Amino acid sequence: MKSRFDRRAAAATIAVIGALAASGWTAASAAAAPAPGAYTLVNAGSGLCLEVPGAGTSDGVQLAQSACDGDSSQTWNLTAVSGGLQLKAAHSGKCAGVKDASTSAGKAVQQEACSGASSQTWQLTAAGANHRVVNANGGKCLNIKDNSTASGALVQQNSCDSATSKQWKFVPAGSATPTATPTATPTATPTATPTVTPTVTPTATPTVTPTGSPGNADGLVGFATVAGYGRTGTSGGAGGETVTVSSYAQLAAAVADDTPRIVRVSGTITGTGAKMLDVGSNKTIIGVGTNATISGFGFDVNGWGPDEVAWGGDLCSPASKDRFTHTQNVIIRNLTFRNSADDSVNVQCYSHHVWVDHNTFHTSTDGSVDVKRGSDLVTVSYNRFVATDKSMLLGHSDGNGAQDRGYLRVTYHHNWFDGSNTRHPRVRFGYAHVFANYVDVEDYFIGLGVGGQIYAESNYVKGAKTITEDFGDTRLTWTGSNFYDPATITRAQDGGKEQSDWLRADGGVAAPPYAYSAGSAPSAPPAAGAGAAGADRIP
Repeated sequence: MKSRFDRRAAAATIAVIGALAASGWTAASAAAAPAPGAYTLVNAGSGLCLEVPGAGTSDGVQLAQSACDGDSSQTWNLTAVSGGLQLKAAHSGKCAGVKDASTSAGKAVQQEACSGASSQTWQLTAAGANHRVVNANGGKCLNIKDNSTASGALVQQNSCDSATSKQWKFVPAGSATPTATPTATPTATPTATPTVTPTVTPTATPTVTPTGSPGNADGLVGFATVAGYGRTGTSGGAGGETVTVSSYAQLAAAVADDTPRIVRVSGTITGTGAKMLDVGSNKTIIGVGTNATISGFGFDVNGWGPDEVAWGGDLCSPASKDRFTHTQNVIIRNLTFRNSADDSVNVQCYSHHVWVDHNTFHTSTDGSVDVKRGSDLVTVSYNRFVATDKSMLLGHSDGNGAQDRGYLRVTYHHNWFDGSNTRHPRVRFGYAHVFANYVDVEDYFIGLGVGGQIYAESNYVKGAKTITEDFGDTRLTWTGSNFYDPATITRAQDGGKEQSDWLRADGGVAAPPYAYSAGSAPSAPPAAGAGAAGADRIP
């Protein structure tokens, strides 16, 4: 994966063909989608052409780039198929596909007998005068390995971003031999020589992320409205273009960079193998109508990508905090999440200003909405959690205090916990403002972990095994505006139990610093979840 430093540089406008064209979206700066026909593909980062090395005709030959010479091994027939396009080598008649139909970053792109597989199907997204070539199976982009500009460098798939090594110019076959003048990746000070994007060791000061529109989205309440980290609030993709997506590849391309963008999800988008999809800054991801669904994967609001892993290890750490760009200003709204292979929504690695609103969460392999590893200023509101297990975690682990203390400020309000099990939320080290939620859960409402603070008010507890579960020394203020009936609290009915066994509150946590109105505890479920009235309105 290209470094997030470059993904967060001046990203080109994305225009997703297919569903986007059908939606009527246009952009004057975007390249027109090439029609089916014969083309030479010129890499924008190197000026070299995509070829089958040695004009080989066998299956399994990994594609490479080389000086453009018009040979048939550099000619590709673009053919429309269901779900996108095929790239067929003119000299062999074989298709460009991802080795072993993998969805992983860094996997070879090779020629292979055409089978119609989705790993041989590609979709084009405009990037200025060029196009990204996105695999329909994994949502990853055709890329030069290590972003090389050398002749003979191999071709692979990698996560989509604004790097020029992932952009291609489609030159009609038979045209004059393309020139070898590459397009430089945007930098603060252009130079005559193309800038080579760093791939291993970033500079001490990360590239500035586009900030998006200032202020807050309409209807937003809580910590996501609070100024901090150079932002005045959370506005998502406000001010950017609006696009509609209906496939994983289109969605992955639309959320990959940091350009402000409103991404409308139409119908059900099913994962293609990857557990989590990275979401860049300045995005509003919102479902169309009442049935927009994310199935089999989740959203990772996280600036720690594979390139950061290469120099910093698997996990972001306090020592690396100022060496990579943090994801910010994201709104996720009006979506139903089903069968997520990991978390449904994961906010981590110092991401901030995130609003998760009016979504419906069903059972996932792990959490539904987890906020951890130094993330901050998040609001989770008007969501419905249907029979979820580990619904919401705040704080990664008992041993992660060095990274989490002073961060993890989250507001949870007007959510409907509908037969869910635990973690509404479970809090370590952070500050949770929990108000006006409707609670009908199988196990516990609030988990009191290590070093946390919770201010809870106006919650309606219809039923639970216990209101609090004690995992540590978290402090809790439980105001008189909360409603519960001990007859519906299982542990309260156990002989010999004290109230502190099922509701431990010391009253030592102050109210949050922002303006809000908690109202009274809701005696009926709020208008929560995807498809609720007005949920598909762009805030």
